[in-house]
Parts: sequence; structure tokens; C-alpha cells
Amino acid sequence: MQHSITSVKRSWTKIANHGALVLKDIDENDLVRRNSIFTHEESFFDVFNIKGPMGKGLCIEESGVHVAFCAGTGVLVFLDLVSHLLLRAYYKHYVEPSKVPKHMTQLKDDFTFLFYVSMLSMDSEIGLNICEALEKVNRKLGETNFKLKVRISKRWDGFRGEVWDEKFVDDNLSPHAGNIRKVWISGPPGMNESLDKAFDKLASKLGVHPHMIDAM
Repeated sequence: MQHSITSVKRSWTKIANHGALVLKDIDENDLVRRNSIFTHEESFFDVFNIKGPMGKGLCIEESGVHVAFCAGTGVLVFLDLVSHLLLRAYYKHYVEPSKVPKHMTQLKDDFTFLFYVSMLSMDSEIGLNICEALEKVNRKLGETNFKLKVRISKRWDGFRGEVWDEKFVDDNLSPHAGNIRKVWISGPPGMNESLDKAFDKLASKLGVHPHMIDAM
């Protein structure tokens, strides 16, 4: 590539000065996912066309509980938000208020992100390192704006994670009833359908209505 990757912009965070991209190649017969780290030679001979941002975005509200259920590469959609919360914690606790960038004060202190992630195995994990980093930082600083729950489909001991059904949604989200502002669902059709039915049955109890749910 003739141009530095640092020229690529994202809505929440800056991209670090290195050559890492997540590529999703799609053709009519196959779906291949790979995490590519480019060598010095590749960076000059491979050409990549990058488009975006595309779509309507997450439409995040500045306060309240935001919930995401995702599987596989669906995690990528939310990594900018996780990065933002990580940077926000730094600015909040280590930088003088007068020197904090305006975009780091967009979210209120009562903003909470509940992140439910489903993966086939740990070999296929994407982005968990930054999610776990945020958890670690939050524990140290006493922040409670992020909760991560990971479900692994194939484990060495044969144990399968909890099914994301009506009971799971009820058990996990009932404590937040009335405070939920947004729900994102990003996964395969079967998962999306199961969660859609669960929220339909629990709409009144949780205070979550169709216009608050975004299936991605």
C-alpha cells in the first residue's frame, strides 16, 4: 500500500500506526475470515480498497443501558465503542477536566454497555483482548459501565454455554428493566430469531419495544 493505514478514520477511535486489518472475503461459494498482519513487502505490493463508514451507525444514546448480542465477526461492530469506553476511563481518571477532548464527554456516567458474545471456540475469538482490557481497567478504577459475557460453543470439556433464549434474557436483563435504551443483535439467523422471540415476549417486563431493537 502506498498510503499509511493511519489515514483511515473511524467514528470513535483512531487507528494505531501499524498494519493490522480484519478482512472479510465473500464469494458466492464460501466465506473466509482471516486476521491479517501485513509484512513489509506485502504493504507495498497488496492493494486494498477501504470503504466506509457505511450504514446508520449504532445510534447510541448518551445514557442508559445498551445491550449487544453478537456472534463471530459481529463483535467487530462494537469494538469502537469498547475502545471509546477504555479511552474515556483514562481521560476521566488521569486527565484534568479542562483538557479532556469534547468527544470523550459524550457519554454520561450512567451509560452502561452489556456485551454478550458467542464464539465457536477460543481459536476463533475476535477482539476479546480489548474487551478484557476494559474489564481490567474498570475493576482498577471502580467503573461499572461495561460487562462482558462470553459463550463458547465448542469446549475441550464438552460443556456448551447457556442458550440465549427467553429465560437467559429474562435472568440477565431483568435487573435493568426500565433502563434499557438500545438492543443490538448481530449473528446468524437462528440466533437472531430466538432473541427476537424472547424480546417480543418480555417487552412489557423489560421495557424494550421493537423500535429499540436493531437486528444487524
